[in-house]
Amino acid sequence: MSLLAVTGLRGGYGDVDILHGVSLAVEPGQIVVIVGPNGAGKSTALKAVFGLVRIRGGSIVFADRDLTGRRPDQIVEAGISFVPQTENVFPTLTVEENLDMGAYLRKDDIRPQRERVYELFPP
Repeated sequence: MSLLAVTGLRGGYGDVDILHGVSLAVEPGQIVVIVGPNGAGKSTALKAVFGLVRIRGGSIVFADRDLTGRRPDQIVEAGISFVPQTENVFPTLTVEENLDMGAYLRKDDIRPQRERVYELFPP
């Protein structure tokens, strides 16, 4: 079973749908990259998963938990984080400190995830 299953996602901004039936599956341990031209809906899809864009159809399931229509804080509690491509980072903090801010609401031990990040991106 997929760790993250996005199925038939429709939604967007205001009354305009940007996403038209987007589906995505991420398996445990898998790294997924979404590639496409500007305006294709990459960021909108991720914002929809994170609860920042209104969803009008489809479902989002993470770790067997239905997160469709949940608030961003509930999605963070479930274990999903969103790092924007350019905005909303704290320019006076280090990369590690910015990542710690993303884990602020987590109640579990983040050390294993931090170690995994350093394996992927050695200092």
